[in-house]
Amino acid sequence: MGRTRATRDTPQPPPLSERDFGEIVRNSFDGIFVADGEGRTLLVNPGCERNYDIRAADVVGRPVSDLEADGIIRPVIAPRVIASGERVTAIQRTHKGKTIFATGIPLFDEAGRVRRVIINSRDTTELDQLQAELSRIRGDLARAQTEVAQLREEGQGAGGPVVHGETTRRIADLLRRVGGSDATVLLTGESGVGKEVFARFVHRESARSKAPFIKINCGALPRDLIESELFGYEAGAFTGAQRGGKPGMIEMANTGTLFLDEIGELPLDMQVKLLHVLQDRIIARLGATRSIPLDIRVVAATNRDLAKAVETGAFRGDLFYRLNVVPVVVPPLRERRDDILPLLRQALASFNAQYCTAKQLSHAAARTLVAHDWPGNIRELRNMVERLVVTVSHDVIDVGDLAIPAAAPRGAGGASLEEQVRRFEMALIEDALRRCITTRAAARDLRVSQSTIVRKLKGGGFAA
Repeated sequence: MGRTRATRDTPQPPPLSERDFGEIVRNSFDGIFVADGEGRTLLVNPGCERNYDIRAADVVGRPVSDLEADGIIRPVIAPRVIASGERVTAIQRTHKGKTIFATGIPLFDEAGRVRRVIINSRDTTELDQLQAELSRIRGDLARAQTEVAQLREEGQGAGGPVVHGETTRRIADLLRRVGGSDATVLLTGESGVGKEVFARFVHRESARSKAPFIKINCGALPRDLIESELFGYEAGAFTGAQRGGKPGMIEMANTGTLFLDEIGELPLDMQVKLLHVLQDRIIARLGATRSIPLDIRVVAATNRDLAKAVETGAFRGDLFYRLNVVPVVVPPLRERRDDILPLLRQALASFNAQYCTAKQLSHAAARTLVAHDWPGNIRELRNMVERLVVTVSHDVIDVGDLAIPAAAPRGAGGASLEEQVRRFEMALIEDALRRCITTRAAARDLRVSQSTIVRKLKGGGFAA
C-alpha cells in the first residue's frame, strides 16, 4: 500500500513535446535516418549527415535506393527492412571510405504493413583502425617474443661465425656477396656444424639486418599444429583459436629474413603451401578472406641430401629448385680443423663469463681437442666446454680432465702429420697475437722465446 501511495503522490514529469523530440533527433551523436514504407527518405539528422558525408537537403524525398546506385552508401538496408518486416543490421561503406555500423527497425500500421523505417548509424572507422593497429601491435609483440625465445634457446645470443680457416673464410666471403641481394640461400651440412650461425650472418650482411629474423624449425612443429603455426589464423577459424586470431611465423618475418631450419622434415602437403608462398609472395591466415603481401628473404638449412630426397619422392622438386638458388655446404669440424681452436677459445670465453670462472686450456688439452673428430660438431664442442667449465675444480683444464683420449691429430683432408702440427702451432700463435698484440707478450703467454715466435711466423718450426 505504502509503495502504491508513494508512486501516486510523486509528481510526474510532463510528457515529451514535439519540440523535445526534434531537439533529441538533431542533437543525437548517432545518425538517425527515417524512410517511409515505399523507401523514400523522410529525415536525415546532423549525425547522419556527418556519418555519410551527405546533406539532408540533397537526399530527403529521394528513394533510398538512389544512395546505393550513386555509390554514396553500400549497402542500403531500408528496402530489406521493408521486404522482411524485421530488424536488419549491416556494415556499410561510404563514398568517403568510412565504415558505418547501421541497424534498421520497422514501424507498422494497423494493417501490419511497414509504414516507417528508422535507421540508427554509427561511424566505426576509427574503431576499425584502432583494432587494426592493435592487431599489428600484437603481431609485433608475438614476433619479438619469438625472437627472444630463440635467443634464449641458443644460449650464446647471435654471435657471428668463426672464420679462421680457409674453408670458412670462403663461405663467409660468398655469403657477404650474396647478403646484398635477396637471393635464397640453402645451407647444407651435418647436424651441429653451425648452419644457423651462417644464416644469421646472411641476415646481418643484408639490408634487412634491422628487420626481424624468424627461425622456423620444420622438424619440431607438431603435425596437427604446423599449418596454423606457419600461416596463422583468424578469430573463429577453428575450435580453440585465440580470440582475435594469431599471426603465423611466416607473417612475423615480413620485411625481414625467414630461416627454414630442417626444411627436409617439412611434410609434403606443407611443402606445396610453402612453395606457393615463395612463388607468389603472399600469405593468407587460416579462415581469412584476404591475402597479406610478403616481403621476405628466405634462408633454408638441412642435414639431408635433398637431391636424393627429390629422387625418392620425399621432397618436392619444384620446392627444392626454388630453395637451391645459392647452395652452400658447411663442412664438419673434422674437415676444418683450423677453426677448432678459435671455437674452443670463443666457447671458453662465453662460459667463463656465464659462470664467473677463469678456466683455461693447457696446450696438451688443446692439441687433444683439435685432434678430436667432433661427430657432433660445434654443438658437441660447446657442450663439452661448458661441462669442463662447470665440473673441473682447477683453473687450467688438462688432458686428464677430458672425456676423450689424448691422441695425435688424425688425417684431415689428406694433410700429413707435419702439416697438421704446423697448422696447429700457427693457430696457437695467431690466437696469442690477437690477445697479446706483440710477439714478446705472445711468447710469454706461450712460454717460449720471442725468437721462436718470429721464426715460426717466417715459416720455421718451434725450437726444442
